[in-house]
Amino acid sequence: MSILDNLNSEQKKAASKVEGPVLILAGAGSGKTRTVTYRIAHMVKEKEISPYKILAVTFTNKAAREMRERVETLIGEDSKRVMVSTFHAFGVRLLRMYGVELGYNSNFNIYDGDDQKRLIKNIMKELVITDKSITPARIASIISRLKEDGITPEEYEKDSRGFLESYKTVSSVYKKYNSGLKNNNAMDFADIIVNTNRLMDIQKIREKVQDRYQYVMVDEYQDTNNIQYQIINKIAEKYKNICVVGDEDQSIYGFRGANIQNILDFEKDYPEAFVIKLEQNYRSTAHILEAANSIIKNNESSKGKNLWTEKNKGELIRIFESDDARHEAYLVLQEINRLKNSNRNYKDFTILYRTNAQSRAFEELFIKFNIPYKVFGGMQFYQRMEIKDIMAYLNVINNSLDSLNLLRILNVPKRKIGVKSVEKIAEFAENKGVSIFEALGRSEEIEGLSKNLKIVLSEFHSMLLNFIEESQYMPVSEIFDGVVNSIGYFSYLESLGEEAESRIENIEELRNSISEMEKNQENLTLGEYLESTALISATDKLEEEQDYVKLMTIHNSKGLEFPVVFVVGVEDEVFPGSKVEYDPTQLEEERRLCYVAITRAEEKLYMYYAKQRFVYGQMQFRTQSRFLDEIPGHLVELMNVKKIEKTPEKKSSVKSSIENFNPIRDGKSKASSSNLPYSIGEKVTHKKFGLGIVRSINDKTIEVEFSIGKKKFLTMAADKFINKV
Repeated sequence: MSILDNLNSEQKKAASKVEGPVLILAGAGSGKTRTVTYRIAHMVKEKEISPYKILAVTFTNKAAREMRERVETLIGEDSKRVMVSTFHAFGVRLLRMYGVELGYNSNFNIYDGDDQKRLIKNIMKELVITDKSITPARIASIISRLKEDGITPEEYEKDSRGFLESYKTVSSVYKKYNSGLKNNNAMDFADIIVNTNRLMDIQKIREKVQDRYQYVMVDEYQDTNNIQYQIINKIAEKYKNICVVGDEDQSIYGFRGANIQNILDFEKDYPEAFVIKLEQNYRSTAHILEAANSIIKNNESSKGKNLWTEKNKGELIRIFESDDARHEAYLVLQEINRLKNSNRNYKDFTILYRTNAQSRAFEELFIKFNIPYKVFGGMQFYQRMEIKDIMAYLNVINNSLDSLNLLRILNVPKRKIGVKSVEKIAEFAENKGVSIFEALGRSEEIEGLSKNLKIVLSEFHSMLLNFIEESQYMPVSEIFDGVVNSIGYFSYLESLGEEAESRIENIEELRNSISEMEKNQENLTLGEYLESTALISATDKLEEEQDYVKLMTIHNSKGLEFPVVFVVGVEDEVFPGSKVEYDPTQLEEERRLCYVAITRAEEKLYMYYAKQRFVYGQMQFRTQSRFLDEIPGHLVELMNVKKIEKTPEKKSSVKSSIENFNPIRDGKSKASSSNLPYSIGEKVTHKKFGLGIVRSINDKTIEVEFSIGKKKFLTMAADKFINKV
């Protein structure tokens, strides 16, 4: 009997094909992780392939952890010798080993989004950039995308041809940003992938990696960007034992640089590829799957998978119409309460939306009625001020060249080190060609500092130097305790007053995370701990058992599944967004996003749209999404909102309070209509700006959104500039 006999027929075919290129098109909920892990077990136990020669990469820590755990269940100790990793963790591993070839020390730090913005903010201050439309967050986003596209600062400046001042600004910041990272012996997330690719261009390193990993497996292949695609194909080039698993219908990260063509063109890259589809779904009811199939078949990029299940048909998909966002939240809460009274738990319910801003109405209502909830994708644990402070100390102890984190902690807790003093320290370091850390150790030489301040800086430097030495042999938890106690951080938090208790609890939780990791990983080093925390994502701990309603964007929900799903804001210009009017390829990605949202639901699916919604501070009329029109009528139940509102239920005092709550009476704004020449949402064209959509209009002005941004016209003269489509 083969280990693969535990799979269905299609899964078995996919897992048994080991040699040569393989493309597994795995539909949502079709058991792809099961297939991949059984494939690895088959390779090691039955094909007798060395586990050291197998590389399996995916995108999230949660997915990698689940894969590792399943492989361990199947093959035991051998699983520890299989490289199961995220792309970034695999890249970091190689860069720790070979980064010296690119000019990095092996103890480089990893900068997250907040670190990026702080570094860019410092650079913008240095360059005296005063244009408020160019923010550090915006520049960070542009730089990350440029890096992933392989575009250097010089190439970016050249391509812009100098016709926009902002291009020159971004280019100058980009140059200094790269230099700043290198000087700090640090990389951002994009650097990890870019530099891994650079390593693969060094022949001696590429050959070592190719011979080590002769069997390459890639999960979620549709989410790979161009550089990840290059890395994988360079590793697989020699032996061509490459197996990619993915679903073109779930390619939803184009805005991050993911290239759907990577999976669509796999058969062109490898003409001899073995291709198989996994279409049996083990997650959702038949009605939910039929709705998903009906929507996605409208995409030209779809390869024609048809999900099916042996489960029953299930309930119809319920579609609600609301008056506005607050009413929408009220209707969702009302349904949650109804289901809760029929023995459901709050943790069964998940609310999905297109943008983070849509969570506000739900949060306000949940707080009002004391409904437990948690937002995923908002401020994460490791982004909190107190956590960033202690992590900055640990990062400096790991890598003393990290001036960004060193400057963060220089006055935390308060050491009476003013801005002018910091400037003198930085100037000294630059003039002497040394790091900020070394400059602190030479504070006696820095002119313009008081005697007391020189003593403070010298003591601070000595403390850090002591921790740096101890970090070579002491456990991470002891280094952590030493830092927190030496700087009196708890007293410092208490002196701040605001949220002191919860901040201290967060520090204690950070300490718990270190203990937990030390328990699971023998001889954990400080560098390993910092690396693992840097690569944590928003939904990595979603499996928590607390009983609360989950709120998240559809993008954050990918790869997850929930008993009851509420998809809200299903309106044109919200979902799909307005950009689809200018770019047809965007419509296909938005439709894939809708497919992902629907296929998260296991048992019940609700979809909501509002007749009007505030956008950019103005109430605008809305129409239901075109995606709702693509669901066959026999699959849906159109709910009569008034009927639902009149249904009394006295089992819960919370329910009674909700029944008495009137979102329309409680401050709902009404949009007025008039005999104006254009209407909100109407499409128009402009000779210079092209296709546009009317966003607001009154007796004086009309505002139109074009692909380049919003433009205002005098209402009385608008017809001289814009024409109705």
